[in-house]
Amino acid sequence: MRILDNISLYFSLLKISLKEILIYRIDCIVGIISQLVVQLVSLIFIFVVFENTENIAGWNFQQILLLFGVTRIPIGIAGYCFDALYDIGPKYIRNGDFDKILLRPVHPLLSIIGDSRQFVSIADFFIGLAITIYMLIQLSIPITALLIIKIIFFSIIGALIVGAINTIFSISSFWTYRSNEVIWSFYRMYTFTEYPITIYNKFIRILITIILPFAFVSYYPTMAYLGLNNYIVYLSPIIAIILWIIAVKLWDLALNKYRSTGN
Repeated sequence: MRILDNISLYFSLLKISLKEILIYRIDCIVGIISQLVVQLVSLIFIFVVFENTENIAGWNFQQILLLFGVTRIPIGIAGYCFDALYDIGPKYIRNGDFDKILLRPVHPLLSIIGDSRQFVSIADFFIGLAITIYMLIQLSIPITALLIIKIIFFSIIGALIVGAINTIFSISSFWTYRSNEVIWSFYRMYTFTEYPITIYNKFIRILITIILPFAFVSYYPTMAYLGLNNYIVYLSPIIAIILWIIAVKLWDLALNKYRSTGN
């Protein structure tokens, strides 16, 4: 029951954050357009690559674009739901706002991730959704109710995996006060999964499958959508649960080491 209450509270906090974001609508629109431009550049790079080759590790142009689209959906969800993790060091701890959060009758981690402001990541979500649907049609993959459920389910699980990984590395804030750089350094490794992981050496494959399991965010779900019978994707909910247990435990340990900045 407590978990359900926390989830309900979390979404209430996100709703409040969204209302605050939409007060500055022009800034929000500019941010979304900027994010669309960034993704357009990534798409242009894929087009350039396929001007010089017919496939990448056996994946054709449409399949690579499907993988790209599938990657963007959970990244967009995670960007909106967990972006506040980047601010733990520079905004909350260094400025002393974390002390106020500790006075609230909820876990401080819940208060922080519920304070997300990254609404521009919605551009990632919609461009990913559009590309995914279009590529499914181009690849003649029937868009059935079961497939829609799979996409929704694995996108949410993928976002939870990304959020858990970012949460784990956010504990560096309690010592460095610069969580943004640390999280960003590891978070950017998800770009490895915008291409088939078979093109990488053994170390990279182990890194993005076991140590930082970004492969379960997009690569394995895409294989499932393509009907490649890769059942390893069904491990993703278990991985998400394990990562969040680790994240919360590590966060609690780091919280015990917290000392106020005195601001």
